Amino acid sequence: MAIIGLGLIGIMGTVLGLLGGGGSILTVPILVYLFDIPASLATGYSLFIVGITSIIGAIRYRHHVRLLIGLVFAVPASMGVTLSRRYLLQPLPDTLIWGQLTIPKDDLIMIIFAILMIGVGWAMFRKRLNDTKPPIGMSLTAILLIGVEGLIVGGFTGFVGAGGGFMIVPALTLLAGIPLRDAIATSLLVIAAKSLIGFAGDIQMGIAIDWTQLLVFTSLTIAGSFMGVALNKRVSVTHLRHVFAGFVCVFGLGILLFQLNDFL
Repeated sequence: MAIIGLGLIGIMGTVLGLLGGGGSILTVPILVYLFDIPASLATGYSLFIVGITSIIGAIRYRHHVRLLIGLVFAVPASMGVTLSRRYLLQPLPDTLIWGQLTIPKDDLIMIIFAILMIGVGWAMFRKRLNDTKPPIGMSLTAILLIGVEGLIVGGFTGFVGAGGGFMIVPALTLLAGIPLRDAIATSLLVIAAKSLIGFAGDIQMGIAIDWTQLLVFTSLTIAGSFMGVALNKRVSVTHLRHVFAGFVCVFGLGILLFQLNDFL
């Protein structure tokens, strides 16, 4: 199973390189189901893997990064990650009891994650952004909306460990009015900032990290991302996005049914 898991981590990185986002949604399920890493710890590992990979992507596309707009999103997003992990995820008891229902903490995380996966897959399939929209000036309303969405996306990122690029890119494109390529590059910077800040919070709280294991996962993801970038010019990204979106939806539904099996 470990060999399969390592291969899937590389494939996840390839998807990140091809699509500029989306692949990170698979990180937590791979770590949980193929490496038996507890979900609460896997979300932290995912933050590090996604953060480092996103930094490399942002550097590669640095000429398209809109730094000021990125900061408007990244600051509240980073706050959302920190608050979510410190005051929501960490204090949760190992077992939650609601009336007659008993739910282990890790099962709850995976149920929420599965629902998010289905939503991500549907959003990716429905995505109809273009690269022809001219940049426009940011109004105060747009800045406030971007900040609020940053806080919300950061909160989800902190809880489930996914990058949230599928929400960041549309926000930057539709609210800030920047071209798609610039939005993708800027989203990588935002994802890197909030993910690594969230992971730093885990270290500060004293969470045990297997650095050897984590660095192996990260290296494979990075290698896969470079392969994805190389394949980008040869593959129909739109067609691949639809296939991947369908896979994510089915995978998310499978996880949801698996987790709910004990409660049905």
